[in-house]
Amino acid sequence: MDAGAPIAASEVRFRSLFENTPELVLYQNPAGIILDANPAFLAVVEKSKEQVIGKPYSDFLPLRAQPIFTQKLREAIAGKTVRFEVFASQGQSAPRHWDVVKIPLRQEGEVVGVHMVARDITEKTQHQEEIFVQNQNLQQFAYIVSHNLRAPLANAVGLVELLSTEEQGSPFFEETRQYLQQNLQQLDLVLRDMNTILTIRDQQHLAVPESVPLQEIISQVLQDLADVLDQCGGTTQIEIDQHMRVQANRAYLYSIFFNLLTNAIKYRSDQRPLHIAIAAIRDGGGRQVVTITDNGVGFDQEQAGADIFKLYKRFHTKLSGRGVGLYLVKTHVENMGGQIEVHSQLGEGTRFTLTLR
Repeated sequence: MDAGAPIAASEVRFRSLFENTPELVLYQNPAGIILDANPAFLAVVEKSKEQVIGKPYSDFLPLRAQPIFTQKLREAIAGKTVRFEVFASQGQSAPRHWDVVKIPLRQEGEVVGVHMVARDITEKTQHQEEIFVQNQNLQQFAYIVSHNLRAPLANAVGLVELLSTEEQGSPFFEETRQYLQQNLQQLDLVLRDMNTILTIRDQQHLAVPESVPLQEIISQVLQDLADVLDQCGGTTQIEIDQHMRVQANRAYLYSIFFNLLTNAIKYRSDQRPLHIAIAAIRDGGGRQVVTITDNGVGFDQEQAGADIFKLYKRFHTKLSGRGVGLYLVKTHVENMGGQIEVHSQLGEGTRFTLTLR
């Protein structure tokens, strides 16, 4: 039997794995020079093997990522197998999340080189980040809802006990009954809000986007609010190309503009006639940027801070409202892969900026 046969077979298996694995594999000398690179690495950096061999690996890394790769190479040269995660580009590729392992290669007890294996974990990392954000949102939602349920429920229980001690038809009995009714109505509102929000979350993955004419949706909302605008003497100015379309869920889009325009009407200033301007442009990345600007009472944005789009947060205590509308607007926008920003100044008005696909 040929004693070299198992060794030859092992080399064939290694070379087959090296050539066909989707993970990036490099072999470097102690100075960090690339001595071998597999096809997966060459495909990512868009270079031929001749353009890679003999070059420092740092030539294919952004400056900010070079220190950690250099440090880990030193550790591997010292004889330690190291593993780390990094967010970096390779060559001219877009930045990705990488799970990197550096394995020292020994000959006669001495480290003569290092194998590097980099696995793309971008999708896994993004999924973990999404789960983390969802868990945070769920905890916040549970806390807020329980807090808003607790007060009217505790009040209702106490009022029921009071009613049992009062004579039916007495003034105090009737007053207590009215308080009980108010608390039960508040409890019903919170439960309805919770049902609306959970329904939206359950259906967000079922909402198939379509190409929606932006001007058509806004015209529909303005038509539905025409009577209210007439009653308050409000005017609108629309600057949107009639051919502009967005990839969106039509119902979500209607809800977004309906909520924002309703807010503009509700929080109008009594010092001047209401005016709402809606404009849209296409940015350099092919996305639609829509602004909704009003000259209403505005709010103190510095004081509001990060609470602007949070559930049950309100900034105008003199007017009725539950603090749900902007939360739903942000939820709709983000479910469609968009972003929303707000700029407001007390006494001057508010501008919402939507970035949509």
